Amino acid sequence: MLKFFYNGLKASDGKLEKAHYSAGPYTPESGLSDDTISITAREYMRFSAEIQAAFVAVNHTDTMSDFFDKDRIRVTSSHALYPQVKAAYLAQQAKRAAKSQR
Repeated sequence: MLKFFYNGLKASDGKLEKAHYSAGPYTPESGLSDDTISITAREYMRFSAEIQAAFVAVNHTDTMSDFFDKDRIRVTSSHALYPQVKAAYLAQQAKRAAKSQR
């Protein structure tokens, strides 16, 4: 079972996989609706198999040309885990807002 936090995700092994969340607006060319939330790994590590089984993780790393990318997941409102992802995104936004008020 996946758990979502403001600073990442935990799979059933209990290890926090650090990530950050972002939301639109997206360009019309992207084909993404504005309610889509992106989850991007903070490190250049792959998300665990359990996370990749629940979502489609995209990574455009090309070691032949020395291009390294981070795993990225796009979550649309039709996904079963969208409410949990949105709650984590909102928690991240609240944390950032509180930090900027200091």
